[in-house]
Amino acid sequence: MSDEHPARTSEAGAASSNIRGFIAKDLATSIAAIMVVLAMLGAGITLMGATWARKYWLLLVPVYGTLCTFAAWHHARTLDRTVVRQILHWISVGIAIVLDYTFLQGTGGQTATATGLSSLLILALGCLLAGVHMEWLFALVGLVLLAIVIVVSMARQYLVLVFLIGGVVVALIFAVQWARKKWLA
Repeated sequence: MSDEHPARTSEAGAASSNIRGFIAKDLATSIAAIMVVLAMLGAGITLMGATWARKYWLLLVPVYGTLCTFAAWHHARTLDRTVVRQILHWISVGIAIVLDYTFLQGTGGQTATATGLSSLLILALGCLLAGVHMEWLFALVGLVLLAIVIVVSMARQYLVLVFLIGGVVVALIFAVQWARKKWLA
């Protein structure tokens, strides 16, 4: 009987590890989907009015930063190096956007719309780098933000394309997660 107990314990430990892996991936998937939806909402706001758009993109920095930092903490379960890096990463992104507003638009070097788009570009880079260093799904969010920058700055009539791309990305995120679960089950 004592021989069976360690086997059960190791099986239970492996099952627990797999469950934690699924929860972590589900969490990252949900966070990435939320980030894409917020980005698509921001695209609509950007086209409605430049003043509100600037505030919205600036507001997204702590939201995205909190989401990414929470994902890092959830994965590590402690305040480890990855979590601290995410905190510093998003503080840096926020500082870059504040400097963009203060010195470029504040001195008349950029219009409000251009400042909003350059801030969105900084946010896109922040998400892309979070994806490179932590969770690949966040890189997809960065690419969606980059697509929004391009479409909004070049051709506003293609806004539907941004929403279509965002919807496809959200669907792909969940489809990949579903396929992973089926494959590992």
